[in-house]
Amino acid sequence: MATWLEIIIGAPTILVLAALGYRAWRQGRVAQALAIRAPNGIDEAGFVRIGGIDQWVSIRGEDLANPVIVVAHGGPGSSLTPFILETTRGWEKHFTVVHWDQRGAGLTFSRAPKGQGEISPARIAEDGLEVTAHALKRAGQAKAIVLGASWGSVVAVAMARRRPELFHALVGAGQVVDGARNEAVAYEALLARVRAAGDARSEAVLVGLGPPPWTLQQTMVERRILIGRHSPANERGMQTKILVALLSAPGVSLKQAIDWFGGANFSLTALGDTLLTYSDGPPYAPLAVPFVVIQGADDIQTPTSLAAEYLEAIEAPAKRFVSLPTGGHMAIVAMPEAFLQALLAEVRPFAFAA
Repeated sequence: MATWLEIIIGAPTILVLAALGYRAWRQGRVAQALAIRAPNGIDEAGFVRIGGIDQWVSIRGEDLANPVIVVAHGGPGSSLTPFILETTRGWEKHFTVVHWDQRGAGLTFSRAPKGQGEISPARIAEDGLEVTAHALKRAGQAKAIVLGASWGSVVAVAMARRRPELFHALVGAGQVVDGARNEAVAYEALLARVRAAGDARSEAVLVGLGPPPWTLQQTMVERRILIGRHSPANERGMQTKILVALLSAPGVSLKQAIDWFGGANFSLTALGDTLLTYSDGPPYAPLAVPFVVIQGADDIQTPTSLAAEYLEAIEAPAKRFVSLPTGGHMAIVAMPEAFLQALLAEVRPFAFAA
């Protein structure tokens, strides 16, 4: 007969084994949902030598005849590859979708945390161009669409300016325009939202901080309040959803899941101050490709008003602005179907223009 000590020791072990078993079951279910069975489809994921280091690249789509879309993730350091099912799986009927874990992020970071090399917007944009060339070769196409989300919008703009011949169009989501203006407008918008909600505690924190400029650490306080308490309804609880998806991602070990957060912290430390001081103008260097901004209407992290002004002011062969009602800064994650419809209506046609 088991002693109380044996029961006390055994119970946690059983719980751990049960949790690991459930995780394995979830990973299997997700793998089935991600499976591409179309005869002309593509499903490749692995390390590719990019910019002198091994970087994780995923290329997925149900028909190689579809346009290629290269996604530059946000953060900095917030890789999207573990969240394909929750974000871009539905896009794969209409696009060949390319994700890559930028240096300092995700599986790229996990492979060699101390071997990430130079971490700068310019270097990551060059990496993105190499990723694009690799993906186009695999898909047998000459041009792609480049989509930058939040921090990734800085990367995508640089990519489109440097090698416009590689791209049908540029898409910005959570478009970053000017770090200083961004923080000032976001502060006022957040303060108004907090007061409207009667959230005295958050109001006290913001008033105590005062208007920007702030240090990176102070900015993180503002971000936590924004995301945790006053984001749009469809983005609340996003941290929990991200954690569940990360732990359910096929092929992602527990160490790699932990490293996902480590990479985000690493990249934020390396690039956060650069992002706070970033400005694309004015004057704005022209773009040689069509430019489409798809923005959550309620995004105050990268304010929608600034993104609209930016699109209006910048020179490009064609321009489109799509505001997603009820969407916030993470619309690409929280509203993937609505985002897809915007891509189909406003972006995909550029891939077939004469």
